[in-house]
Amino acid sequence: MRNLYLLLLIIIGSNLYGQTDSIEKAAIYTKFLSKDLSQEDYTDIGARWNQTIRKINKYPDLPLDKFGQVHYSFLNKFKTINKEKLFHRALEYLSTNYGIYPANLYSNLEDGKIIFGNSFNVDANLTGTYTCIISIKDEKILTEYINIGCQVFYPGSSGEVYIPESTASFNINQLYPVILKNTKDWNRNLILFKVTNEYLKSEVDRLRDYSMNYDSNYSF
Repeated sequence: MRNLYLLLLIIIGSNLYGQTDSIEKAAIYTKFLSKDLSQEDYTDIGARWNQTIRKINKYPDLPLDKFGQVHYSFLNKFKTINKEKLFHRALEYLSTNYGIYPANLYSNLEDGKIIFGNSFNVDANLTGTYTCIISIKDEKILTEYINIGCQVFYPGSSGEVYIPESTASFNINQLYPVILKNTKDWNRNLILFKVTNEYLKSEVDRLRDYSMNYDSNYSF
């Protein structure tokens, strides 16, 4: 009972921040307490997990919403720039940087909403995918990322048994707890989390910088 109480505290505390290393360890500990894992297997998995996390330096926390779905939210403020200017600057940014033109996305100036889908490369066989919602008011841009997932390319094999090339799509919510997945997928999933965190934050920063420096870029 004491172990279950401590586990509950870990899960509640970690959920304040999202999907974390503590949640991962709580998941495998739950399996151990329910006797789905022997002491030997539990110890072995824990050791391999700690080694994997050390290799990537730190567990890449994922922000979760109240429904347990991965949901990123970034708010940037802009002094003296009104809604209409921010809206058109965002559309121009998407066109020049992503090649996403107004006809290929949802946009409504009255509501201040821009919605589009996009992707980014993680490695040669892994592509991240997402839906972005940009909400704009006077002096503010709220950027949210939802429906985050990935496409995995399997190159196949021409050995004794021919295996054709294939591609599989996953929602990121299907990939955690990572520690309960096949150990051969641990590194792939954690790298996806890490690159997703870095990529989405950098894109928000790029949109902010583009919107703030717009006038100086066109002063010629």
